[in-house]
Amino acid sequence: MTANAFLRMPLLCISAFLLFSSGSRGDEAAYNDLPSFMDIRSDQLGEEARHLKGLLDQGKLGDFYQQALPVIDRDLLDEDGRMSPADLENSLFINNMVIKAPYQDYRLDNFSNWINGADLTAKFKAYGNLSKIKRYVRDNKKLKQGKELARFCLEAEFEYIKRMMLRGAAVYRYIAGLEKAHGKFHPVRPVDTLPYWRYEEEHKLAVESPEERRRNRIVYEWNVDGLVRLRESFRWYIKNSEGLLLNIVLKLHPGNRTRVLEKLRDCGYKTDRELVEFLERTGGMDKDTRFLYSPGMLREYRSIRKEN
Repeated sequence: MTANAFLRMPLLCISAFLLFSSGSRGDEAAYNDLPSFMDIRSDQLGEEARHLKGLLDQGKLGDFYQQALPVIDRDLLDEDGRMSPADLENSLFINNMVIKAPYQDYRLDNFSNWINGADLTAKFKAYGNLSKIKRYVRDNKKLKQGKELARFCLEAEFEYIKRMMLRGAAVYRYIAGLEKAHGKFHPVRPVDTLPYWRYEEEHKLAVESPEERRRNRIVYEWNVDGLVRLRESFRWYIKNSEGLLLNIVLKLHPGNRTRVLEKLRDCGYKTDRELVEFLERTGGMDKDTRFLYSPGMLREYRSIRKEN
């Protein structure tokens, strides 16, 4: 983000950025005390950050994601490869806010390609930005709080993957319910599976003029197609994020099997079987993951090996 990325406010030093923390941050327990940037005082933020937070507070998710996209799409660093303290603070706040903002309602009654496409794109971009900021603060030797800020970015990256996986699972369940009721969606023409006239009948929609009905049908068919493509987007995101997830939780809690497994279960891998299958997909048992296998997981591991 360039030095002109935000309308100027008095520069804040990084120590003010961490004014809510106290004492040493050298151990894992202390890091867990860092609060969410959603709770930071708005008078410490730039105008754009305050505006976006206002949209989110009002529940205007469509406007929030659409207006956040051009902000987080800017270059993070200026031409000299630096960030001012104010830009760093605002960038951390905005990108973290995008990741932690609610997903849109994906049900057909409320679904909109204009809205639902923006939240996935914005969250993916914010995730990438936080990864870049993490490298910047970690490599900037002048930042005394570089390790703390890098840790915060790593926690935000975990939140992105966790929330994306849980939302993806919810999308799978919702579409599975539609397919149970109407049949498996056609891979090319999903609107043939759930045509507009059937949707009209089921929802007892009011009679409209022919032109209004035509426009509504076009939007509906566009949204049905978008909903099915959304499932494929989540599948791609999840498939390509499992290895990243494992690396993140191992870095957050090195050597701590209990905390690592808690984090993985928070992402939806509830059973020993699911945990072992996850580890097998991400490289299997090796010197870095062997300590994770509980007795129950070892039994599942041997069972999976026999099956294969």
